[in-house]
Amino acid sequence: MVRVAILGASGYGGSELLRLLGAHPEVELVGFSSRAYAGRPLSAAWPHIDADTPFSEVEEAVAEAELVFMALPNGVSMELSPRLLEEGRRVIDLSGDFRLPPELFERWYGIEHRSPGLYQRARYGLVELFREDLVGAELVANPGCYVTAASLALAPLVAAGLDGEISISAMSGVSGAGRDAGGTAFAEVNENLKPYKPAGEHRHTAEIEYNLARVRAQGRRLRTHGQAVERELLFTPHLVPMTRGILVTSFVTPAKPVSQAELARIFAEFYSGEPFVRLTEELPQTKGTYGSNTVWISHRRDERTGRLVIFAAIDNLVKGASGQAVHNMNVVYGFPETMGLQAHGIWP
Repeated sequence: MVRVAILGASGYGGSELLRLLGAHPEVELVGFSSRAYAGRPLSAAWPHIDADTPFSEVEEAVAEAELVFMALPNGVSMELSPRLLEEGRRVIDLSGDFRLPPELFERWYGIEHRSPGLYQRARYGLVELFREDLVGAELVANPGCYVTAASLALAPLVAAGLDGEISISAMSGVSGAGRDAGGTAFAEVNENLKPYKPAGEHRHTAEIEYNLARVRAQGRRLRTHGQAVERELLFTPHLVPMTRGILVTSFVTPAKPVSQAELARIFAEFYSGEPFVRLTEELPQTKGTYGSNTVWISHRRDERTGRLVIFAAIDNLVKGASGQAVHNMNVVYGFPETMGLQAHGIWP
């Protein structure tokens, strides 16, 4: 049994960690914290959980933990992680603090990186691309939600040398903004669809570019901090009036002509044996991933233009956050990868 603590357990990511880890047969949950709910019972933050166990302060929450999940705002993990690692604990960080090289992080997040030396010790937690790198890792950087869907949709094309110009249109439910985010009041989002942070403004642009650059340079099985061949892409996110889910549509001008049959072969070979990747001819829908750690990918070749259209859907709180974090834990500790994770979504 791995003794686990969750920091930031009153947020949406923390809630999903409580749900998934509470049912994991190899986990003992020994502590959970919340700055907003410290000292109050778990049910105060999550009325659907009938538990009077109080939220702890950070020190008490991690006192007995071997592994700490950080479901905290950007900029916090970089301050807490050095001490936790020095004490011999492992950390899986759901924030953006260790996803990018420190200079890229500072440029895109507007925050000074206060633990730049830790980046080289971090491993990027997108299992389908970085599995070998994660075994035994002490610090795991959990990918962003948009990034997970977009990177998995495009990696097979990039590894095959087929990517040319890339444009991504992505839509997310409002839970992606976090529990305390402004601008997500019912009256603002209901029956409303709007783009935000377009034209290279969204910080996930850099993370998608960086992931694909590493795949482009070294193929699927690569070191996290290896050479990168960068190529810019266009990423436009949209906010849609639903609670959770992400749908990414990527438009690719291929570097050379490719048939629909060849496209299918490339994706099938790249994701052969991956338990959480669903490849189908049917077009993805977010409801098909609700509550699961699955990414649903489909692809089309536009016969008129020769361009490729790649679709991917995930649950932003599971495959895009907490489910992926549990998947990372399973790989780090050598557990079966599907342990404690839902293979199917919830409908309706």
